Amino acid sequence: MEQQSVRMHETNEGRETQQGIAGFEGLNALFFMFALGLAMLIFRKFASETNPNMLLAVVFASIPLIVVSAYCFGLKQGKPASYDIELGEWLIIKASNAPYFSPKQVEPISLPWVDDPTKDKDS
Repeated sequence: MEQQSVRMHETNEGRETQQGIAGFEGLNALFFMFALGLAMLIFRKFASETNPNMLLAVVFASIPLIVVSAYCFGLKQGKPASYDIELGEWLIIKASNAPYFSPKQVEPISLPWVDDPTKDKDS
């Protein structure tokens, strides 16, 4: 009779999978749902007037969807967690022409193992 053994194989654990809904990572799906709801409200507002202009209603209703799509796919989807925040900080610093590490923000280091070696030669 053959000896039976347990076969080990990799499983797709929940810890190894990325969280998301319908291909969207994290809160991106909620952003899209909010934008879709807002777009429907805007479309209903413009389309329910006495003389509705459907082209104008579609144009104004598409604005939230375009903005959220640009934000999610450009700055959130597939990027590191703080990519959008760091990009914003970098753009603000570049726009203000301030150095990223200005002298006001750098504190002097006074550690015995980081002392200047040329200081001992002068004395």
